[in-house]
Amino acid sequence: MITTNHPLYEALKDIQDFKLRLIEYFKDKDVFPIKSKVELAEVLPCGLSLPCGTIEAGELVKLLTDNDFPIKDAEDLAMKLANKCLIKKD
Repeated sequence: MITTNHPLYEALKDIQDFKLRLIEYFKDKDVFPIKSKVELAEVLPCGLSLPCGTIEAGELVKLLTDNDFPIKDAEDLAMKLANKCLIKKD
């Protein structure tokens, strides 16, 4: 594993962890393609904490646009939601 003292290291690590958790959760789910925010909100896990920084995945859905759909698979979902994660520099 590569580590660094770069100020964004922890934020980027959190985003990577977020993507991996989403992919793991959806890997065996038959929900794709997802065609809208409504469909996505219906399949996101309730009660499972999926934070990206201080924002939960459900909140990130609100930041998606019509151009983000359809979502083809778990990897596509992870990338699109992770792209909405805010990186805060300490």
